[in-house]
Amino acid sequence: MRWKRHARLGVIVAASFVLLVTVLPQLASGFGLGTLTNRLENAVISCSGSSGSSGSSPGSSGIVFNAGSASSGSSGSSGSSGSSGSSGSSGSSSQCAPPSPGTVTGTVSVTGAPTGFTPGYEGVGACPSADTTADSCTDPSPVYALASNGTYSLSLAPGSWRVTGFYEINAFGGAFLGATQTVMITSGATTKLDVTVPYTASATLKGTVTLTGLPAGDTVQQLSVLICPSFDPYSGTGPSIACVDGYSQSPASGTTSAPYQVTGLPPGSWTVYPSYCTEYGCETNTKAGKAVTLVAGGTSTVNVTTPFVVPNQGLLTPSVSVTGAPKGFSDTLAVKACPQSGTNCQTIYETPGFAPNLLLATGAWTLTGYYLASPFDNAVPGPSKTVTIVGGRNTSVTLSVPYRVPGTAAGSIAVIGIPKTVSILDYTLVACPASSPLTASGPSLECASEYSGASGYGYGAADRNESFAAAGTNAANAALRPPSGVVGVATAPYNVYQVTSLTPGKWLLYPGYQTVFGSFSVSAGTPITITAGKTVTHTLSVPYQKPAEGAVDGTVHAIGAPANGFQSGVQACSAAPTTAAPCPGEEQAYSQTDGTYQLVLPAGTWWVSGFIYENGIESQTEKTSAPRQVTVVAGATLTENFTVLGS
Repeated sequence: MRWKRHARLGVIVAASFVLLVTVLPQLASGFGLGTLTNRLENAVISCSGSSGSSGSSPGSSGIVFNAGSASSGSSGSSGSSGSSGSSGSSGSSSQCAPPSPGTVTGTVSVTGAPTGFTPGYEGVGACPSADTTADSCTDPSPVYALASNGTYSLSLAPGSWRVTGFYEINAFGGAFLGATQTVMITSGATTKLDVTVPYTASATLKGTVTLTGLPAGDTVQQLSVLICPSFDPYSGTGPSIACVDGYSQSPASGTTSAPYQVTGLPPGSWTVYPSYCTEYGCETNTKAGKAVTLVAGGTSTVNVTTPFVVPNQGLLTPSVSVTGAPKGFSDTLAVKACPQSGTNCQTIYETPGFAPNLLLATGAWTLTGYYLASPFDNAVPGPSKTVTIVGGRNTSVTLSVPYRVPGTAAGSIAVIGIPKTVSILDYTLVACPASSPLTASGPSLECASEYSGASGYGYGAADRNESFAAAGTNAANAALRPPSGVVGVATAPYNVYQVTSLTPGKWLLYPGYQTVFGSFSVSAGTPITITAGKTVTHTLSVPYQKPAEGAVDGTVHAIGAPANGFQSGVQACSAAPTTAAPCPGEEQAYSQTDGTYQLVLPAGTWWVSGFIYENGIESQTEKTSAPRQVTVVAGATLTENFTVLGS
């Protein structure tokens, strides 16, 4: 629901802010900063266009600023980016290969503040200089960084940027801006920029939110206000990141009015919109907004009222029963709802004492009940029903699923052509009804899967209490058994499968395996026919696939590490480390408690070194060994041991 989705990041991780551009002259060149959820929801990722030298966000060529005068999609030589995703003087490109970012760092300080004043958050935000209007950087958002102990560090793409310092009093207020400064970012270089923000007394907004015309039987879950600056009013298509949510006290049961209060707001012109949430979703009334001018240090009262708006969603309350089930049957029940005009299906599971509800868009839906056949949880469907969901109403439906006596698929999996030097970590099997074959998007609810590794889920020979032994194991597989001494399976191969919950009919079996270099599964299933209460045995084969990666393993031995703790591991660099580039293309793996490690890398030349992180009282120190040049071969493992000296 919107009132939850737009919760401030300061509440989630105690580190967020919203930068609100007011109409005050000194803030006219500012920018809007929003919640992390807004940034993730509104960011546009695109690799089809290019990123200009000043129009892309740090570390990525695909973050496109879509707002203000740039929204038409035109691109200038300075790198403004339009909604089309193209930008910059370099012209269009189909590649996602931006130049390396640079860094701007410095201090953030609040000037003129009363004694004892401490902002809740402070930091900087940056917009490309090509975005010239005050609010042109509000969608999806500027690039920003919070300060730690008054110091910030912000990674930016090369080019010209407008940088503004800010502070915020609390997690639900607005942000106060300093003067905007222009800085030129150079690839790979660090630029020093200290910023100040003049203290301004904050304003408070309070009042009541009232909902009228609520249908009988409905309940209000939340009342709130959406407060937007006058330059960027709410349009009903999603609030700008310059807007602030203000939540009321939880309304008492049966009431439709509650007070709200928002503190820490910058002074200026705002519009207050009433919002409410019921079990059918949330609504913000764009037509019921009231304007208010907030005064520094003052408190303004604005009462807002909205009539109930019939939502475009309704509730579905399904109930599933299984007919003909044996005594003691307790499998999990489920319902899948699919719109007749789309493919966005939803699934909900029933548990004892829990009556599930689904919030669905209005229109016709096809409902199917299931039980999840134990122990593999493949869904057994019943007949489908069609229902029509009405906005703002609850629709109940009863579904039944006939119980089906299961059969079993069992056998072994052989990997053909596996090198003697390669060990298989585990074998996998996916079984799908022929009517619902395995696709690239993954198995359907009706599919069953088994992981038969030595530390798997307890099926097949990996079960310590099971002695199921399958024929057909090859010489390579014979050596790949659970460790000696493991009760019940010391002499049993673990390349076996036994899926006991398959319903009678045609099925497809998809075997696979996993090594340290990755996993592989066949794309064409082997057909079998399952009979109720019977076991069908089948030996399956998988052709070995030569991987594109190799591995480095060994031991990291730490000498002189502190007694209060350390963590060891290895790092691999794609080029020789230098002072300017300590470890290009770094890959890393931590050691086990006995110091052993294993790092999978693309084939090629790497510079590998061991490291230890020493745990100090207030910090962590890294120590590394000298880098060692190695050649990683696809499908092969190279052993390298390292010794690292501690402090």
